[in-house]
Amino acid sequence: MSFQSDPSVPRRRFLARAAAALAAVTAGIPRIVGATEPHAALSELEHDAWMKTKARHRQLFHAMDLNDRPMLLASNFLDAYRDAFAARPDDVKAVIGVHGPALAIGLNDAAWSKYGFAKGPNVIDPATKEVAIRNVFAAGGPLTVDALQKRGVLFIMCNTALRLSSQALAKARGESFETIYEDLKSSRLPGTILVPAMVVAINRSQEAGFTYLRG
Repeated sequence: MSFQSDPSVPRRRFLARAAAALAAVTAGIPRIVGATEPHAALSELEHDAWMKTKARHRQLFHAMDLNDRPMLLASNFLDAYRDAFAARPDDVKAVIGVHGPALAIGLNDAAWSKYGFAKGPNVIDPATKEVAIRNVFAAGGPLTVDALQKRGVLFIMCNTALRLSSQALAKARGESFETIYEDLKSSRLPGTILVPAMVVAINRSQEAGFTYLRG
C-alpha cells in the first residue's frame, strides 16, 4: 500500500518553527508603552491632560509676540463656529500656547511691574497711556485671558521658554536663576498650564487631532 505525501506539510512545519523561534527571541524584550500605539497613549500622559476634549473642532493658536492677536484669533474661531455653523460650545475647543516674548501674557501684574516685560515691545497701558507696568492682557476686556478662559479657552505656557527667560533675567539682574525661575512659575495667572516644551506640545496636540495656527 502506497501513500502520497502532502506537499503543504513541510511548509506548515517550517512556518510553525519560525513562529516559535520568533516568540522565543522577543519574549525577553520589554514593551515600550505607546511605541506601537502612540495615539492611544497620548491621553494617558500627565503632560497631555490638557488635550482631553470631546470637541470635534479643536485648534491651537501659537502666540510668540506680546500682543492680543492670538486672543482675537481664538475669539473669532469660537464666534464663527457658533454663528455660521451653529456649533455648541462643547463642540469647539481653542488653546493658546504662549512662548517667547508672549510668555508675559500668562504672568500677573506683580511680575510685569517687577521685570518690566512691556518695555522691550513697548506695550502701552490704555488707562495711563504709558508703558504698561501691569498685565494689560489679563482682564478687563473681551480679548483678555480672563474673558477667554470663561469661554473655555485654555492657555498653555512653555517651560523651556520660561527657563530661558529666567536665565536672561538672572544675568541682567545679578540674581540666581533658581530664584527668578521659581518666582515666575508662581506668578502664572490662575488656570494657565505649564507644558515641558511648546514645540512638543504642538506636535502632540496635532497627533491628538488639533490643527495649528501661528498667532
